Amino acid sequence: MSPPHLLQIVPSLAGGSLARTTLDAAQAVIAAGGSATVASAGGLLVPELLRLRGKHLDLPGSSNPLWARVSLPARLSVRLGGANVTVVQGRTPATVWVARALARRLGVKSIATLHRPFVGESATDRFVEHRQARADALIAVSDHVARDALARMPSTADRLETIEPGINLDRFNPAAIRVDRIIRLAADLRIPDGRLVVLCATRMGRGRLALIEAIKRLGRDDVFCLLLGADGTPTAFEKELERAILQAELQGRVQLGPYVEDMPAAYMLADVVVATGGLQQGFSRALIEAQAMGRPVVAVAGSGAAEAVRPGLTGWLATDGDAASLAGAIESALSLTAERRGELAHAAQEHMRERYALAQGNARLLALYERLSDTGG
Repeated sequence: MSPPHLLQIVPSLAGGSLARTTLDAAQAVIAAGGSATVASAGGLLVPELLRLRGKHLDLPGSSNPLWARVSLPARLSVRLGGANVTVVQGRTPATVWVARALARRLGVKSIATLHRPFVGESATDRFVEHRQARADALIAVSDHVARDALARMPSTADRLETIEPGINLDRFNPAAIRVDRIIRLAADLRIPDGRLVVLCATRMGRGRLALIEAIKRLGRDDVFCLLLGADGTPTAFEKELERAILQAELQGRVQLGPYVEDMPAAYMLADVVVATGGLQQGFSRALIEAQAMGRPVVAVAGSGAAEAVRPGLTGWLATDGDAASLAGAIESALSLTAERRGELAHAAQEHMRERYALAQGNARLLALYERLSDTGG
């Protein structure tokens, strides 16, 4: 088989799990001798894509989302010029719509990536989500997502497979993190000395309100909770979080923090890492990265994030939306003895090497890309 030329369409490369996974797939294709292009609205990870020898296409903006979906395939086809794209992958419901239409124009196959269970509240959102069933192949990032997709779209059974994202274990390696990186980041994030740090790196979500309540229930002055992911002008939800912190009288004990690029150093600051995406969370890259760094983790039972946790061995599971349950899980992690923490770190790192090494996920992705490229449109 000839190496594939992969085109991925993603809303942006501004950082976060979705952008990082997109770059990982591009790197895998390039390393295998193929080529990779990403179409997005841009972002801080574009230079990294270019360093990998990937290409970037700016998604043209539009004030009308529906018109953008209808017009983008033709516009992208023109901008690709003579590029020999062999497979097109969309990474959100809206971009899957564009990816499938573009793939039909190019005479190639399309892939829909399902990063979370179906959550559309409006008829339009549900319609867009179900359009994913028309892709030639569907990738679920967890068994949780795959079960949800099969329940809603049983016709996809022969085209759906679970491929969990992996991580670069050389990057997420405690031995590779210099002390000065940790000290500098702690100062930048204004983390008080002598505190036990509860870190939440999950993108903004309603579960953060339960985490704030859980920290209040802990009633410990030696705990500092950092909610990462704020970006620029405060959003309405960030303002709601700030009000919740004030109402709980947790100023100085719970703090919103910015998006952090040096996450390996951030995890080294943490005593426990919490995912707050709830049952709608299809996967948590943060929990994978944290366990690779030897950190205890807490996830919501029954979520896609929970699949990465070995309860009682590498972390704990809490009931969705239950602040008392979440507080108990966090307390268990913070109460570990030094010896038990060392045992947990070893078990977590072994678990990540066995199941979430980047090479494993990339091998399955490449096999799919090559198979679809070989069959054509």
